[in-house]
Amino acid sequence: MIFLQVILIILIWAIPIFLFIKTYKRLDKKEQQDAKEELKNPLFLLIFGSGCIGFQVFITGSISETNIIQHIGAGLVTIGIFTGCMAAFKQRNAKKGLALNDCWDNRSNSLY
Repeated sequence: MIFLQVILIILIWAIPIFLFIKTYKRLDKKEQQDAKEELKNPLFLLIFGSGCIGFQVFITGSISETNIIQHIGAGLVTIGIFTGCMAAFKQRNAKKGLALNDCWDNRSNSLY
């Protein structure tokens, strides 16, 4: 049983890393540079990094039956979800503010 757990944990971490590297190598130089810039963005790391890595840590804890690893993974996923919701809310309000600003500018230029 321990051998199966170790194999599953290795696969959980190795398959996504392998697929990421394979996809990255298929990109042309411009797209690779864009991907590097995107991966350096702190908001991207906080949202997707904590969400994806947290999920893998949670699954690793579930397979290895270690509660502390499960709790750390669940915490990382929660941080990723919370940060993503806050970023979406902030972006939505920014767009709403820009739309109201455009309407206000149009009204002030009218003949009324």
